Amino acid sequence: MNSIRLLHIGLGKCGSCYLEQIFREISKKKNLEMIDIYKFIDKKKIQRHYLENENNLENKFPKNYILSKRSLFSKRWEFNHLEISFENLKRNFSSDTTILLVLRNPYDLLNSIYLQAIQVYEIKKPSEFFYVEKNNIERKDGMFNLYNFDYKFLISLYKSYFKNVIVVKYEELNNLNFLHKIFNFDENFMGYLHRHKDIHYNRSISRAGVSTFMFLNKFIDLKKYQRFIKRKITYTNNPVYKIKNKILRQFLLREFFQEKFDKIFPYKKFYIDKKFIPINIDDVNKEYDDLDVTKL
Repeated sequence: MNSIRLLHIGLGKCGSCYLEQIFREISKKKNLEMIDIYKFIDKKKIQRHYLENENNLENKFPKNYILSKRSLFSKRWEFNHLEISFENLKRNFSSDTTILLVLRNPYDLLNSIYLQAIQVYEIKKPSEFFYVEKNNIERKDGMFNLYNFDYKFLISLYKSYFKNVIVVKYEELNNLNFLHKIFNFDENFMGYLHRHKDIHYNRSISRAGVSTFMFLNKFIDLKKYQRFIKRKITYTNNPVYKIKNKILRQFLLREFFQEKFDKIFPYKKFYIDKKFIPINIDDVNKEYDDLDVTKL
């Protein structure tokens, strides 16, 4: 295998945990180091991007490596940060670094981003969550800026500097075909990867869960309430504390819905009403469907 420098930069909610599992298997078998970026940067100084205070960071890495960090394309996953993030990556990686981008159906992606916010108790109605603001580079608390949300622009931006940009659709991630473009593995090793991949889908909280969160948050601050409960849970082998912890966990709302309620009652997925998404999501979806990543 030739020298490999692979930079997987996102997007968020596009199978990054699954990919990291695959990359760990490749790392073990093919003498490729998985880079923990936190060993090379000062987290306390980060404001807008992980590499904003770095220069030529790749010189600190081994010859062959895989760096997988979904937020490198944008620390908060918002597209209005694209160009800032891109300039930081250009400053730290040579143009022959392989870039891996995983894209997802836009409507599904925005639903997943919204539900992720709900699950960490950033409780806002869908009508209050998404907005479009050109000059705002600081994220509004509990909201998501859709300015510059454009897959074609994202791809063209990275292809303007990096010579090898691999684009994969999330919906096709499981077949692992994109690995041939990066590593040129033989069929035996590809078979090994398929046998050892462990697909685990983190099902989002249900429609009933979202409604319950919304209702309760009118009366109490759910984020503070959940933090209070978690602080009371003590990780110990003491049998008395184990009983106490088991009781306390019944009051963790996300766990209650995902591990109990949604297993007993019919699961109904939550979908945002498209009228609350301030871009033409149907047109954006069509552009995505028409995007042929094999020709990029």
